[in-house]
Order: sequence, then structure tokens, then C-alpha cells
Amino acid sequence: MNRLGMILAAAGLVAMPPAAHSAPAEAPPAFAWPFNGPNTLRMTAAFDLDPATTARADWTGWRTGEFGVSGHSYDGHSGTDWGMVTGTPLYAVANGTVFALRESVPNDDHSDTGNYLILNHNGIGGKNYRSRYWHLAQNGVVPSGTGVTVTKGQYVADSDNTGNSTGPHLHYSISLLSTDYQTCPFYNGWWENDEFYYGTSYPCLVYVDSGSGVLNCREGNSTGYSIITTIPAGTQLVATQRGPSGASWWRVMLPLPPSRAYESRTASGALAAGYSESGSWLNDSPRSAVSDATDDPNRVTLVAAGARSSSFGVSGDPADAATFTFTAPNQRGNYDIYATWPSSANAARVTYRITDSNGTTDILVDQKPAPVSAGTGAKASPYAIASNPYVANHTTVGAPDEWNAYSPVGAGLPEEGPENLYRFDLRTTSTVTVTVAHTGYPTKDIDIHLLTAAAPNTCIQRADWTFTASSLAPGTYYIACDSYGAGAAGNNAATNYTLTVTFSETEPFPNSWVRLGTFFFDRNAAGSVQVREDSVTGRVDPAQSAKVVADAIKVVPRITRRSGWVSDTIATRINTSMTTVSSVVIKTDKRADNDSDIIDDYVEVPVYASPAAGTVNTSAIVAKVVTGQRFVCTGRAGDWYKIMLTGAADAATGWILGDHLIGYRTDIVAGVDDWTLY
Repeated sequence: MNRLGMILAAAGLVAMPPAAHSAPAEAPPAFAWPFNGPNTLRMTAAFDLDPATTARADWTGWRTGEFGVSGHSYDGHSGTDWGMVTGTPLYAVANGTVFALRESVPNDDHSDTGNYLILNHNGIGGKNYRSRYWHLAQNGVVPSGTGVTVTKGQYVADSDNTGNSTGPHLHYSISLLSTDYQTCPFYNGWWENDEFYYGTSYPCLVYVDSGSGVLNCREGNSTGYSIITTIPAGTQLVATQRGPSGASWWRVMLPLPPSRAYESRTASGALAAGYSESGSWLNDSPRSAVSDATDDPNRVTLVAAGARSSSFGVSGDPADAATFTFTAPNQRGNYDIYATWPSSANAARVTYRITDSNGTTDILVDQKPAPVSAGTGAKASPYAIASNPYVANHTTVGAPDEWNAYSPVGAGLPEEGPENLYRFDLRTTSTVTVTVAHTGYPTKDIDIHLLTAAAPNTCIQRADWTFTASSLAPGTYYIACDSYGAGAAGNNAATNYTLTVTFSETEPFPNSWVRLGTFFFDRNAAGSVQVREDSVTGRVDPAQSAKVVADAIKVVPRITRRSGWVSDTIATRINTSMTTVSSVVIKTDKRADNDSDIIDDYVEVPVYASPAAGTVNTSAIVAKVVTGQRFVCTGRAGDWYKIMLTGAADAATGWILGDHLIGYRTDIVAGVDDWTLY
């Protein structure tokens, strides 16, 4: 998770500067909610994030007496309260065991703590946690005693109103052992310095409603700023800032639009809407086999029957051009544009002319074909790497055993078992990552080596499991997968393995998304990508047919911003004690310590049209969200959470997997400036 300069201060302390301290962060586990159902519940009292001060609803932005209502927290409140009818089923938030329970208190007894259930959740991400459920029904705890095992999502108790309680509700908290400080499970303080409300020196996250009409969301806090996107009527949002100095604007979190694909042909074979041509083009039966992982936030599905292609002689035909036209999403910002083509393409220096809101840019790309032969893995016929990423399941059992050592890198290491050889050709300067995976280690052991020729004395990089070679110059390279060990040990190390090779996005392999660049579009602006043959100088592979192919492009929103401003004369603050509302927040970034403030380290998470039975979702991606953002949650289905979106998305609401959500704690002993993500 990225360190984003939280602006926090305890009572009596001066507000911290933008470079406020935050404790080292740790990867959070996937804790679920303690209740289920189609809707969230009223939050009747928030966790007290700042126990040293008077009653302050830090989490909801309300304070005691504000707007004539009572505060939504009270001093020292150690959990989050949700109002719920007596007998509401409660569920285990993670796998664990019963640490303690009590269920003998009568339902009309409001002394003491009432009935409770306390669960331990050990070994989750290498950490131990404890969750607490208070004010339960008499005889309303399902597990029979301490030490009993529970699983995530298991029915464990019924809610009620026992103990020190003024109405039916659940008091829930979670803590990190061994300190066992209870926490608010849904607070997030990871905001960029200018995104966090610190005008009165305390944390503020406020729910707002967009009102009865479409609301403009702008880049700054006045109508003089450009409109980023629009907010549909009745949308609930999370605001992180008001101001400056009480100005009539809220800063709200914004999702990104989904990625979009545009193709030259439809599934029935007709020309696609928005696609046009000049010159001589024909239907081509091959189409790109490019595919995105199911959980890729930029996943798109190609549906065409094939591509369109134009053959040429010695050089390209100036009359031949194919154009994809499209309307940019309803969100102002930067977008990456990708192209793909099938293995039958074979043309050097194809021009992709991109028109965005700033004008026209020409990008030269080689439409590289696939090798004629896939190879056998032998020295004279290496396996051909012709996709990005390249994933192969092979074995060194029975493979040639000709190379016993590598140099200059790796000299002295015995590689005396059988080996397979792979080849790839780079057309552009590229970064290449190579990874091998296998079972049976250390008895079975495959090492990987990067070579500049089909010879073991040309090794420039090696690893036991994975390496990344940065800025490799254009040329031919080889990868040797060799069984490690001396003599018989090397032969015994031969095994099945999976080799994965990934190239930087600009390397022009067929059946891959090749990034053409980053371009700016105003919201709903006209855009186009034209494939031009007039710059083509010949074939990439002289042995194959000359052909330019127009297949598909992909438009992918970049993380330009995570928030925007809406007028508080239209968007109104929600009273959480009176309205059913809650939220979720996106965890993690690309760094192992989850603690980066670099935007390139942020993770993009897909938002789906529908929930799924498990963690894999194949429904349409309607938006994507980013590290540190939070959104109003309006329902839950299993481990999927329904969130409200803006006009930038393809739907008013979407579903996000609970594994992407986080909780926070504050170290009460050290003070509120010491925060740890878990």
C-alpha cells in the first residue's frame, strides 16, 4: 500500500505537515463483513480514532452537536456499531478458532458486557488477529466452546441487545495480536497530501449524496476548472476533503472507466461500426489470439470473425489505410492505446496515426509475424518464443544433455543435467522477465540462463527461479533451461517445468497487446487510430508473405487522478446514523511492503457487472478502482461487495472482490500518528 502522507493529529497537538509519519505497512488479509444480506446496515456509532479528545466521529466526519445531531462516536469507543434487528445472523470474518464466548446473559439484562463471541484468526499472511462480536442473544452463540474451529462465512451467532446497550446492534472490532488494540475495520487514511481533509486537524471521511440531478465533477474547487466526469443522480460518494477553508466543495473518490476494444470486423464477419477503409483490403480469416487474464482490470474480449488485411509488394501502398474511430469515455484524462494483429501479419514500419484531444501523432510499429517453425528445444531447433507473455509447459526429462556449464555469468555452477533451448528476436529495445516454476525442489531443479548466442559461453544473466533483463538491445537471444547438478545429480534433477517469458509492452509480438503510447482525451471526445501502409518498407520476415493487418485496438484509462470536486450546494452530507450506508476501500500496491507513494506502484482492481460464486469473475468489467480509493457499498453477495460508481463507468453500480479490501488500526499507546495497515 502506498504511503500517502496522512495528515493526522491528536488532541492538543499541532496539525502535522504534509509529510506526516505513517508506520510501515503490512499486507492485509481478506476479512469479510460480520453480517450478510442484500444491504448494508446503519452505522450507529463509529470507532473512535482519536480517543484522547472529546467525542468525535472521526470516521464519518460528524462531531457532537454538529447540525443539531449527536456525534456518531463517543470517547474510547473500541469498535464499530451497526444497528440491526434482534436475531440477525452473524458470520465468521475469517477462518479461526473460538477464543472466548458468553451466552448466558438474559436478553433483557443491560448490565456488564452482555453476551459475546471472540475469535482468533492465526497464521493469516503470517499474522495473528482477533475479532469480537458483542451484545449477542442469550444462547445465541453457535460454536459449542473455546477451541472450536470456524471457517470464513460460517454462521456463528445471533445479534441482540444484551449488556451495556441502548438498542439492538452489533459492536464489532478486530485487532492484531499480540498487542490486541481494537480497531475500526473499515477506516483508511492513505490519501495523498492534498486529498485528505485536515482543516480542523482531524481525520475526515464523509459520505455525500449527489442529489436529484446529474452533478458535474471538476478538477478543482470552482466552476473555473474543467469537468472530469459527471455523477448520476442519487449517487453516494466518499468525500475526503472540504475546502480549502470551508469552501463550498467536496473532494470525492472517482473510479476509472473500463478498458474498451474496437475491432475491424464483427462476429458475423461484417465491418464493425466505426471502422472504415481506403485502398484495397480483404477479409482475413486469422485474427489475433490475444487474451487478457480474467482478473486483469484492463481485460477486454475480442469477438470478431477475423481481421482485415492488405498485401503489398516491395513496399506499402500509399492508398491503403484502415481507421478505427471511437468516442472516449466520460472521464477527462490520459489513456494508453494498444494494437494487436494475428501471426499472418508481416510488415516493417507500419504507421499507426492516433488522433486525440491534442491533435495527431504517428507511431511506427513493425507488424512482426510468428516464426514458421515452433522448434523442438534442441540446439539446432530451439523452441520459438512468439507471444507476450510466452508460457510453455515442457520437461528436461529426455532432453539433450550437451551443455554442462555457463559463462561468463554463472561460471563454476554445475549444470550437467539435460537442457532445453529457446529463442526470441527483439525488434525494439525491451525489458524481459523470465521465470521458471517446478515441483520437487531441491531434488528436482531447473535453472534459467539468458544467452546472446546458441552457446553456453555467451551467458549474460541467470537465476534459480526468475530474473529481469532490462533494456535489451534489438537482436536475437536464447534461454537455456538446464537441470542443475554435477554428474548423476544433474540427470536426476530433470523434471517437468513451466517457463514464463514476459516482454515490455512495446515489443511487437503477434497475438499480443502492443502499446502505441499514452494520449489525452477530454470526456466523450472523438478519437481515432488509423493503420497506414504508406510508410511500410518491406517485410519483417523475408521468407513469409507481405501483409499489413487491421485487427483490433484497445483504449485503456491511466491513473490520471483518484479524486475530483463536487459542489456542496448540490451534494449533501449523509447522516450515517439515519441512513443505511457503508463503504469499502482498495488495498495493496505493487511493492512487497505495500507502502509506496509512487503512482506507478498503485494496483488497479476490476469492478464487475455481477458478483460470482468464487474469486474468479467472468462478467463484464464496468469500471476499475485504484489503491487507496474508497467507495460507498450498497450490498454484499458472498465475498463480493456492491459499490456505487460515477458517469465514467459503464454502470451505476458494480461488484468488487472482498480480497481487495483492507482494515486499519491505530496504536493508542504511541498516539494517532502511528498507523499500521493490516
